[in-house]
This record gives sequence, C-alpha cells and structure tokens, in this order.
Amino acid sequence: MENGQMVRRMALTVCLLGGCVWCLAVATRADSAQAQTPGTEFKPVAPVDALMHGQMVFFKEITEQLGKPAGKDRNHEIEESAEVLAELANVNRHNKDKDDYRGWATTLRDTALELAKAAEKEGGEGEAQMQKLVQTLKSTCAACHDVYRP
Repeated sequence: MENGQMVRRMALTVCLLGGCVWCLAVATRADSAQAQTPGTEFKPVAPVDALMHGQMVFFKEITEQLGKPAGKDRNHEIEESAEVLAELANVNRHNKDKDDYRGWATTLRDTALELAKAAEKEGGEGEAQMQKLVQTLKSTCAACHDVYRP
C-alpha cells in the first residue's frame, strides 16, 4: 500500500472515530437535559410573547421559501424552519393551563412536523401538501390569536 493511501485511510478512520465520539457526547448530553427531578414540571424560560415572535419568524421563513422555485436547498430550509417552529409550539404548549390553548399549540406542533416531512418529498405531491399544511398552520394561529391575542 502506498504511503499516501495509508495516510488517507488513517485520516478517514480518525474522522469517523471522532464523529462517533461527538455523536455519543451529544446523545449523552441530550439524555441528561431531558432528565428531570421527579416531581418537577417542565417550565418554559421564555415568555409567551418571545415564543410567539420566534414562531412568527419561522413561519415567515417557511412562506418566503415556498415562494421560491422548488429545489433541494429550498426544501431543506423549509424542513429545518418547520422543525424549529414545531419545537417552539411544543414549548408553548406549557405556557397556559387552558385546554383550547394547548390544543392549538399541539396542532401547530404536529402540523409543522408534517410540513417538515412533506419538505423531504420532491415533486408536485410534496409541493401541494406543503401549501395545504401552511394554510393549516395559518388558520391554527388565527384561531388561537382570536381568543388569546389582545
């Protein structure tokens, strides 16, 4: 085996091992972040207004991306923005003890996750599904805002 080839293989091996160590560290940190002391309840650290602002930022990003020509990069942006929107809605579910509020936040979360999955598809079916899901997101926000927005 030639020296250059051996060096490349060794470098690849080091990179792969480093990646594995990094993944294990992230997974361990995520597990410990999820662990809660028994009897404690999750409590958002951001106020509702900040979460709503974040949700609006990512919703706008999604609609702007949908206005662009279809493509892998655009769909990836939509997918990531939808995932963050879903997480913000997931956190927002814990801001009020009202069933209707939690229901709308849950619907927003679930719809945003569906949108992220739809963004993985290529072609007309995925495009139509994304457009429909964005309308569902919009109407969900409007229904909640009709009741809770001053």
